[in-house]
This record gives sequence, C-alpha cells and structure tokens, in this order.
Amino acid sequence: MVVEDNQLSLTLLKQLLEVHGYEILETLEGLKAIDIARDEQPDLILMDIRLPDICGLDVTRLLKQDDQTKTIPIIAVSALATPEHEKKGLESGCDAYIAKPITLDNLLRTIESFLSPVHSAVGSKPMLRSQAETSMRTSVQDNGPVHRLKIGAASLGSGSG
Repeated sequence: MVVEDNQLSLTLLKQLLEVHGYEILETLEGLKAIDIARDEQPDLILMDIRLPDICGLDVTRLLKQDDQTKTIPIIAVSALATPEHEKKGLESGCDAYIAKPITLDNLLRTIESFLSPVHSAVGSKPMLRSQAETSMRTSVQDNGPVHRLKIGAASLGSGSG
C-alpha cells in the first residue's frame, strides 16, 4: 500500500511499481491507510510522513500497536532527510526510512529486502500474497503469478512529506 498526500507522486509511484509487477493499494490520507491496512492486510506499506490528516509516524505507531497490522513492514518515504528524522521514523516503528528524492533502484531493493522471505521458496518471481492465492491466480492466468504489493502511498519527489 502506498500512503502519499501528493496525487502526482502517488500516481507516479503506483505506475512505476505496477510496471515491476506489483498490485498497489493507495490512499492520500493516513486515517484511511489504517482502515485499508486492517481490511486488506497489505504485504508492505510505503508511508509518507507529512499527511493532511495525521502524521505518517502516528499512523505507523497505530498500525504497529494493532494486532491485525503490527507485522506489516512499513517503509517511511519522506523529504525530511536529516538523521534526526530518520531516527524518529525508526523509533515510531518504521522498518526502514528512505529520504527523498528517491531512486527507483533503492526503492525496489528496500521493498524486496522485506518481501523476499515471503516468496523465496516459491521461485524467482516475487509472491507478495499467500502462496495459495498466487497458485490460484497462476492457474487462471497464462502469464504467471500476479505480484501483489499493497503499499500505503509514498512520494517520489522532494515535495511534501
């Protein structure tokens, strides 16, 4: 799932990740991210820090305190790039912190570092949902498993967040 308050950044990030085989859940608001995370159980969340309704770090804290969502990896993606901001992000429960502007290679490497244990036994293609779901999708589609990365919205540029 991608949690990002900037629609342009959200759209760009979503398109880039979809090209790499991920299915993206998205939201522009932190409180909606909490509901989506509980309902959809994303495999990973990219969390912008500056959101219109609630700080992304507060969203992270709430998700990490919730039994339903506490194991979902959260990667903070923010223009707040000082060591102090990174420390606050990690202390809030973020599993990683990427400062903007981000590079696609770094983003993909970071995402895969959290997801690879989930799919390493299945083969070379990422499996970002349950093995049963991927097998079911494979039997219906000729092009192989669908990669599902339910990310909260993150921004790519050095704009907000």
